[in-house]
Amino acid sequence: MINVDDDIIPYCIWHYIDLDTNTFLGYISEPRKYKKNDVVSFDCDLKINENWVFGGTFYATAPNFRPIPVGMKILCAKKSSSVPPITRDIYLMKDPYNIKDDCVYFATYTQPVPNTIPLYFHSLKNNIFPSFDPNPPSKLSEWTQTIISPVFVMQTKYEKFKCINGRCIPWISEIKSLYDTDPHDELLGLHNCVVYCNNLVLSKNEGKPFNILDMVLEQRNAQKSIYLLYIIFIFLIIIIIIIISLIIKKN
Repeated sequence: MINVDDDIIPYCIWHYIDLDTNTFLGYISEPRKYKKNDVVSFDCDLKINENWVFGGTFYATAPNFRPIPVGMKILCAKKSSSVPPITRDIYLMKDPYNIKDDCVYFATYTQPVPNTIPLYFHSLKNNIFPSFDPNPPSKLSEWTQTIISPVFVMQTKYEKFKCINGRCIPWISEIKSLYDTDPHDELLGLHNCVVYCNNLVLSKNEGKPFNILDMVLEQRNAQKSIYLLYIIFIFLIIIIIIIISLIIKKN
């Protein structure tokens, strides 16, 4: 796993296509990390092998980013030991601390999110063909999509995110009518957004977040108030019954 300081980094898609033998292979690679003018940057080597072609770039959260943002999962793109490698499988990490050398890891959204696009994983035998195309690379009926396909990735490196209903969403412009009638306007980097977004944002509270513990305490206090009113109501009923009984006896 590549050691990175950036929160959002590019990942590279490679394809090997041989129409004569009907062979379609795919590989998701980590980016090339380099330093220029004292600035660390990432990109995709545009040639890993003469028989492989560049299939595109997507951006995802670095796997060592903590805490894992709500709505994102860490994925393992399991690679073969061949040179160049082939992506053999892709699955969600159940234990984010069990890091293996035969995986390319990245964290991304598993449900649709604004400003992201779907990334599909087509499977044939023991090979995964990653692509932005919902259709498999050939008309063979044996192609299937993996259980987690598609996931949703960013097309560029977003610098700003907005907290919407507990999730940090990549943001470039206002998205009208998104969950909240009046969302807050603060835009944050991913790390600050995740920390700030560790609250529940109610859609009818002008976008202002409530701390979960505060909400629980408020609910408890409301329940206590209802219980107290119920006791007072029963007490008043008993008093009224006693008064009526005394009046009847006097008459």
